[in-house]
Amino acid sequence: MDAGLLRANGRVHSPEGVRGQLHRMKPVESLRGSLYLAAKADRNRRFHSLHDKICRMDVLQESWRRVKANRGAAGTDGQTIEDIEREGVGPFLAELQEELRAGTYKVGCVRRVFIPKRNGKMRPLGVPTVRDRVVQQAVRLVIEPIFEADFQEFSYGYRPNRSAKQASLRVRDLIADGLTNVLDIDIEGFFDHIGHDRLLSFLMERVADPYIVKLVREWLNAGVVYLGDVSYPEEGTPQGGVISPLLANIYLNKLDTWWLELGMDRTYNAQMVRYADDAVILTDSEQTGYVMGVFEGLLSELDLSLSTEKTRTTSAEDGFDFLSFHFVRQYHPVRGKVLTHFFPSRAALMRFKEKVRFMTARRFSSAKDELQLANELNLFMRGWSNYFNISNAGRAYTRLQEFVEWKFRKFICFRHKWTRLAASHKAYREPRSYGLMRLSGRISRSWVKPNAAR
Repeated sequence: MDAGLLRANGRVHSPEGVRGQLHRMKPVESLRGSLYLAAKADRNRRFHSLHDKICRMDVLQESWRRVKANRGAAGTDGQTIEDIEREGVGPFLAELQEELRAGTYKVGCVRRVFIPKRNGKMRPLGVPTVRDRVVQQAVRLVIEPIFEADFQEFSYGYRPNRSAKQASLRVRDLIADGLTNVLDIDIEGFFDHIGHDRLLSFLMERVADPYIVKLVREWLNAGVVYLGDVSYPEEGTPQGGVISPLLANIYLNKLDTWWLELGMDRTYNAQMVRYADDAVILTDSEQTGYVMGVFEGLLSELDLSLSTEKTRTTSAEDGFDFLSFHFVRQYHPVRGKVLTHFFPSRAALMRFKEKVRFMTARRFSSAKDELQLANELNLFMRGWSNYFNISNAGRAYTRLQEFVEWKFRKFICFRHKWTRLAASHKAYREPRSYGLMRLSGRISRSWVKPNAAR
């Protein structure tokens, strides 16, 4: 549990019950817990003295620890995490602390790279320097608990103690409760169209420290270097920056707040589940067109728009995809009742197979022998199943297990130059003799709720 944000299983403990625990926390967690409690106690409070907190050595040390854990490439200055460790982390943080205290710290340019998206297009990412990543993490550590006090319960993306699995379970529960009319929503180019002035105004509703606001403004306006050219964005947040997810949540929290203020969750029983810019709205109302219109109108107030390609109105009976799960509510002839199921989506299964093909390909496999390949596949499959083990994934796991073992056998035959006559060889028939794990379709009991079987 992130004790600094005082959350456990999605519930916020009462301030009276946690104040006595702050002294037992680590200093950075205690700081974050205190800021959270202060923000929660007064929803109109603005925090003026935060500059000194990002200069604290324990905050900078925790920031370095998180940046190092996330790894990441070098920025425009070419300095890597390994370079800093070789030259000394202590002097690096001490120099950064002095620059922050004196106000001489300068934001560097961002290196632009492109990574492929699921639809075949390319997504631009901004890679800040390691120095900037550490300072961004320090600012995030300090201001995140302030805004966590304001964020709505149905927001799950890029938040402490929140996950895509929790969002998926919430969708499943809402469908099981009869909210079967579905608005499948995607915001067009969200990270590229965030208005800087609007974002800073939302930030300053809580943060009144001019130095913090100055840093955020400089990060938003930082030059972007690509192929030797430098451009300066007038809108959007650079995906890849440590603080960008928090800034995105601050921006979209206005949408969440307006949605509740209009009473859409009460009047039309329109329950939103949002993970960053990916969202669904589930309702039992037949006025889905009106609900969609209200949502689109709120987006326009933020200078955003819906993606016409990905946004649609559907139903749980027809099924829909969300966060790599496919949700469907159908009549079960054996049990004689309607059941709610969710399992890995077709796109998720295709991505799984593409990854396995890459790992076992003759040209691309980094494995030197069967044991090494088994370990690499196990690492991938374990992470994949840890995400999907909350769902009805049994059939999918069976098909994928057969696929993995088939590709593993082909790798063995290629490596040993075996022919089909080797099909009777034990090693060919039993890939698990090399330690290859087996995907389990059993739903993790720790994620099952009382209404999960409905």
